[in-house]
Amino acid sequence: MQVPVDELQAVAAAYGPAAYVLTATGDGPPRVTHSAVGFAGADIVVRLGRSGCRALATNPVVCVLWAATSDEPMSLIVDGTVVGLPDPDGGEVRIRPTAAVKHRQAPA
Repeated sequence: MQVPVDELQAVAAAYGPAAYVLTATGDGPPRVTHSAVGFAGADIVVRLGRSGCRALATNPVVCVLWAATSDEPMSLIVDGTVVGLPDPDGGEVRIRPTAAVKHRQAPA
């Protein structure tokens, strides 16, 4: 189910203040980090460590995943691109969402 990017902040609020951030360099496995999530205008703001931030230097495309909860039976998955390069030693990362969907859980 598509989620309009301009409605993302309101939809994400129902999932809580943290999500998983997935990064990849292209020459290794994806990295998954659990992070507090905020918004600055339309951008998603997270904090990543050294490995995640260094991966963004070679591949600025990320995925943010809010897992399904007892109140929200579908996961929220957001694709985005990093705005500017973060400090390679870790820190705040701004992500510009490009697409968002709610995705149902796999059948038991």
